[in-house]
Amino acid sequence: MVMGVELEKKLAELIDRHNVPGAQLAVLDGDSLTEVSAGVLSLRTGCPASPDALFLPGSIGKLYTATLVMMLVDEGRIDLDQPVRTYLSDFEVRDHHARDTVTVRNLLTHTSGFDGDIFLDTGRGDDALARYLGDIADLPQICDPGQIWSYSNSGYAILGRLIEVVSGEAFEDALRSRLFAPLALEHTVAFPEEALPHPVAVGHIPDPENPASLMVSPTWGLFRSCGPMGASLVASAGDVMRFVSLNLDGGLAADGARLLSTETVADMQTRQIELVDDTVLGQAWGLGWILDQWGEVSVIGHDGNSIGQNAFMRVAPEHRFGFCLQTNVESALAMYRELATWLFGERLGVGPRPDPEPLPSPSVEDLDRYVGTYDREGVRFVVAAGDSSTLVASITASHAAAEIQDLPPMVDLPLIPVVRDDSFLLKLPISDSELLAVFFNPEDEGQRPTYLHFGGRAHRRTD
Repeated sequence: MVMGVELEKKLAELIDRHNVPGAQLAVLDGDSLTEVSAGVLSLRTGCPASPDALFLPGSIGKLYTATLVMMLVDEGRIDLDQPVRTYLSDFEVRDHHARDTVTVRNLLTHTSGFDGDIFLDTGRGDDALARYLGDIADLPQICDPGQIWSYSNSGYAILGRLIEVVSGEAFEDALRSRLFAPLALEHTVAFPEEALPHPVAVGHIPDPENPASLMVSPTWGLFRSCGPMGASLVASAGDVMRFVSLNLDGGLAADGARLLSTETVADMQTRQIELVDDTVLGQAWGLGWILDQWGEVSVIGHDGNSIGQNAFMRVAPEHRFGFCLQTNVESALAMYRELATWLFGERLGVGPRPDPEPLPSPSVEDLDRYVGTYDREGVRFVVAAGDSSTLVASITASHAAAEIQDLPPMVDLPLIPVVRDDSFLLKLPISDSELLAVFFNPEDEGQRPTYLHFGGRAHRRTD
């Protein structure tokens, strides 16, 4: 077992090496939970990070949403394979076939087939999710339900509204009554004003006047309608791991109270669909969980991004070992991978699977196979021929999260071919690491690709 002093020292080394202002780490090993911190919560104030501080875990919060849904499944009030309209009669998307056939399981597993990064400010009232549901009635389809995996924030907002209608509680009230209180999560809240009595991390982004330096994010958090996507969760890393323990203990809280059935816990960690870009993210998706295999060890987890904050959580259930890392920068993937390699290497002799190796030459034989425009709601990829038979990508993001951060178009980014068919490495200016971009055709692998999968999302070719 790695001791607290060693963890604290390692975390301090990592934030210094990766230019992260502050971080928080909680490591679970058996029944022991060790919480440490390093750096500062804000470069503006210099307030030191502490283990009890609250960060924005971002999409890790989707696991809390999924758990609430599965509690209602256990109670016999939701059937995963029933259409969403069974419970939400006012659910609408542009494609009426999809509207009538998308199931609760599709939403949990990101296989609804509709575009999914719609961030809308529908107010702070208890009707925020109901209004959101009405405002996405024209959401377009990128493929038929169940055909491919494409990460969908909007799908989880719909699940949040489903929870409200079936349980009769506002989403945040359901979080408190069904999870926060039974799990004794003393460093977890659901609204920004509830965070005020606690030390709180702020996000940091590159300073537009000096991109080599960081500045405090001008915005903290997203809208109430984004709560079930993960925006409602404000928590310490230790509390995230206390929540995770529910899923390691067969659905039992620390005091022995049963919150989930043993069968439901197992179902949530069972593969539902394989991923296209199965490298740093994971190999497959369960009912809410990322599922992966590191050597001989099965690993589950989830990542989270907020404005200027980035969090990661991975656990080996059979070994009851894992961690949650929370940082106050928008991209800390390289730091996460180094930490995961060290922690899991020391304890279990395994680590995250590496990305495929780049080919010796960046040139591409069949440029026309990939050149084109690939779209999803709020993001456009234009893949073009570069110099010397290479490929470059230009990306324009127009969704609300991009507007909040005032992201400019990202142009002429090299696509580096790797030793895997139709796959490339691509590094965004806002990221600290390369990510895998995969071109594919779900109907016929040998034909010209109809989709570009990047950042967990499928972008459909439109030219």
